[in-house]
Amino acid sequence: MAGRGNFSCSKMSWNVLVAVVLTALSFLPSCRPVPVSVKKGRSSFTIGNCVWVVDRPCPDSDIRFYLFTRSNPDDRQYIHIDETWEQSNLSSSYFNPSHPVKVIIHGYNADMFLTPLINMKGEYLSRANYNLFYVDWSDLAHGPCYPSAVHNTRHVGKCIGQLVQRIIDAGTDNIHLVGFSLGAQVTNYVSTTVRPFRLKRITGLDPAMPLFITAAPDDKLDPTDAEFVDVIHTNALVQGKIERCGHVDFYVNGGILQPGCWGSGQNPMACSHHRAPDYYAESIRSLTGFWGWSCQSYVYYLLGFCPQNNAQVIAGEDCPTGTEGMFMITTNPASPFAIGRWSGFSIPQKKDAILNKHGLNRDPFISDIDQWGKLDSSFNNVDHFPTPYSQDPNHQGSQGGEDDEWPYFNHVGTSDLTKEHIRKILEQDKSRYSGDALPVVKSTLATTILPAVAPPSDNDIDDAFYLQDLRRRLQQKEASVMQRYTMPMFNAH
Repeated sequence: MAGRGNFSCSKMSWNVLVAVVLTALSFLPSCRPVPVSVKKGRSSFTIGNCVWVVDRPCPDSDIRFYLFTRSNPDDRQYIHIDETWEQSNLSSSYFNPSHPVKVIIHGYNADMFLTPLINMKGEYLSRANYNLFYVDWSDLAHGPCYPSAVHNTRHVGKCIGQLVQRIIDAGTDNIHLVGFSLGAQVTNYVSTTVRPFRLKRITGLDPAMPLFITAAPDDKLDPTDAEFVDVIHTNALVQGKIERCGHVDFYVNGGILQPGCWGSGQNPMACSHHRAPDYYAESIRSLTGFWGWSCQSYVYYLLGFCPQNNAQVIAGEDCPTGTEGMFMITTNPASPFAIGRWSGFSIPQKKDAILNKHGLNRDPFISDIDQWGKLDSSFNNVDHFPTPYSQDPNHQGSQGGEDDEWPYFNHVGTSDLTKEHIRKILEQDKSRYSGDALPVVKSTLATTILPAVAPPSDNDIDDAFYLQDLRRRLQQKEASVMQRYTMPMFNAH
């Protein structure tokens, strides 16, 4: 096949390889014979339906790249990447090197059309101008071939690395990789391929655990893979990893099982795993934000030593570069998931169902050693808290040529925003702050509050404290919003 290069292994070595595989299969008496075929021209072999890549060159037709921009938000554009800029077609595509680059990578037994991944496209393109590269390597990651999919991640990372090299050739290094599940582990091989270049950012969405528990640093996602690595855990110990993988790791609702994943006959483990990209997609334009509080370690969390505190950081797209540590997050059980930043807030306790049935309180001994309820079988099923800023993360809003016409405030587009909506938002802020000064977090986020500014004690919603907070959050989302709603307008009676 054109563009694949010559087969690098000798005929004898392939015969030996096939003989070893057939011999191994012969020791499985309870299994039916599995067909084994070797495709020499493609440097791979197949066992049943599972493809094992041996030494394929890039580009590889089983690893495809598609580009979405504001110029083609619905029609994906096929991107051919080769060994040189001239052999690739980036220069004739919608790619704009002046816009940030996002490379989105699916995981095992999926493809680029996985619903939360596609939702990211709409959220990003509604937020600003981006080059969104979607990687489709589903032909090398289909079920039930998890071991071969893991084996193929190195090759997939190598080919994505070739894409990154061509993007760098275009004159931009503003590249952010977003990988889900096994795709999060692929990002490690992208990083090792492009060395000594160092990627700006990698986001791992519930990085896959099976076959990566004892992997070496160069075979799994870790903080050395980019200047900033942020990770969201939602199904740890099952499909995702429990160990920290980045500079900052967020464990959502305990990081193992997610609220709202136990109904409608759905698989709670699969649902919890897929909540990671769900949360991230919502974070792209959420004014509420997924705020996590600091925790020293997961063991401390299990022992109840990590109550909510004021050392809070936002997770997702707006996670501030340079953040380090481990943080715990709680969410709503259904979309919109984000709860926001709370002050003086504690997680409600669920009563023991059996004891409560007989009119008894929770076992006092259990309460003493497990005051935070981590030993309860349903400790991840937090109550449905009210959302301070209700919004539909998948609502597209009015396009009509207005870049800032987005449904931030209770489905009201920014061009229709009135003082009354601002007033309601500020009132909600007051109820959340409860008169306590907000913590100082080292970041450039619009939500950061200066330490010198203390919350007011009266009921004047036009106070400078809340106006400053609102202005900064709006500026973070889109500067044009603040051009319409200046301070004189906010202070008008």
